[in-house]
Amino acid sequence: METTTVCPTSTATVLACQKIAKSFKENIYELSMLRNEWDPGYATSLNVWIDDTIEKHYLDTLEALKDARYIRWHEIMVAGLQHLKVLRASIKVDFKNDKDFSKSFFNLVGYTDFFSDAKNGDHISLYKFLKTFAENLDEETRQKIILKGSVDSLFDKILVCANQVAEFEDCFMALEGDAHLNTYGKKEVAQIYSAIQDICRIAIAYYQFDANKRNQFNYYKVLVNL
Repeated sequence: METTTVCPTSTATVLACQKIAKSFKENIYELSMLRNEWDPGYATSLNVWIDDTIEKHYLDTLEALKDARYIRWHEIMVAGLQHLKVLRASIKVDFKNDKDFSKSFFNLVGYTDFFSDAKNGDHISLYKFLKTFAENLDEETRQKIILKGSVDSLFDKILVCANQVAEFEDCFMALEGDAHLNTYGKKEVAQIYSAIQDICRIAIAYYQFDANKRNQFNYYKVLVNL
C-alpha cells in the first residue's frame, strides 16, 4: 500500500483507521486463516485501542465534524471531484488526436499536480485542485473544449464547487488538523496507522477477486468516503 499524503496524525487518517478496523473485525473469522495473531480477541482489542485513542485526542475535533456545515462541505468536495473526473475523461476522448492541448490544459488547471492525490482521498490536494482550476481557467480554453463536445454547464459546476468550498475553511482545518498531539499521542497514532497499513496490505491481496471486500481495506477509498 502506498504512503498517504495526508498527515499520519490527521483526524481524517484516524477516522479511516477506525473504519478499516471495524471492517477487519467484521471479517475476522475469514481473515484469521491468514495470520497466527489474527483472531477475534485481536480484532476487538484493535478496535478498542483506536476508539480510546480517538476519545483521548480527537473528541473536540469530532464534535466539529458532526456539524451540518462539515456534512455540506464534504458533499461539495465529493461533487467537485466527480465533475473534475468527468471533464478529464471528456477531454481525453475529444482531444485524443491533440495530446499537446490536453497536456497543456491538464498542466494549466491543476490535473497534473493534484488529480492523482485528490482522487485517492487527499483533501488538501482536492482543495488546491479546485482553487487552481478556478484561478487558471481562461475563456478561450473553455470555449475550445466546449466546441469539441463537453457541456458548458460542467465548467460551471466545477467553478461553483471551487467557490463554495472556500467558505468552509473551518471544516477543512478540523479534518486535516492533528489535534495538537503531544509526543506520546503522535507515537500512539503512528502505531495505529502502521498496524492498519499491515492489515490492508494482506487483506487487499486476499480479496483480490472480491472488489467490495477489497475496497473496505483500500485506505484511499475509505479515506475519500468518510
